[in-house]
Amino acid sequence: MSAASIAPDAPADTASPAAESGAGDLRASSLEIQFPDGLVGLPRCRHFLLSRAAAPGTFWLESVDTEGLAFLLVDPFPFFDDYSVQLAEEDLRALGGGTPADIAVLAIVTLPGEPGGTCTANLQAPLAFNLRTGRARQIVLPRSDFGVRCPLAWDLAA
Repeated sequence: MSAASIAPDAPADTASPAAESGAGDLRASSLEIQFPDGLVGLPRCRHFLLSRAAAPGTFWLESVDTEGLAFLLVDPFPFFDDYSVQLAEEDLRALGGGTPADIAVLAIVTLPGEPGGTCTANLQAPLAFNLRTGRARQIVLPRSDFGVRCPLAWDLAA
C-alpha cells in the first residue's frame, strides 16, 4: 500500500508506494476502520472492515453499518505515474496523526458494467487510512488533472 510521507508543519505527500509493515500490516487479517465523517454520499456509513483482495494491490472495504455494501480498492500509485496526494494538516489530525508508514491512500474502483469493459479508479476522491489508529477519511482533491473515472489498465482475469 502506498504511504504518505509526513513532515512537521507541511502537508503529507503520497507520491510513491511504500512497503507494508508494523501496525498497518494487512497481510494477515482485516482491520477495523472508522470514517468519522462518513463517505461522500454515504455520511451514515462509518464503520468498515478493510482486508486484502485476491489481486495484488487490491483491497475490500466492507461496511459494518450497511449489509452488502462493499468497495473494491486499489493502490493507485503503480497505475498512475504522475499521481500524488497532499494530505493537509486537518486531514492528518482527522486521521489521528502518525508516521508515513501508518498512512495509506487507496482509490475506489468502479467495475465495468459489461464484459470486456474498462475498470476505473476514483482519483479525485481517494481514501486515506491511518493503519495504526484505524481512522480513515475520504479526501476530495481540489485539482482536476485526475477525475472520478480514470481508466485503470488492469486485467481482472489475470
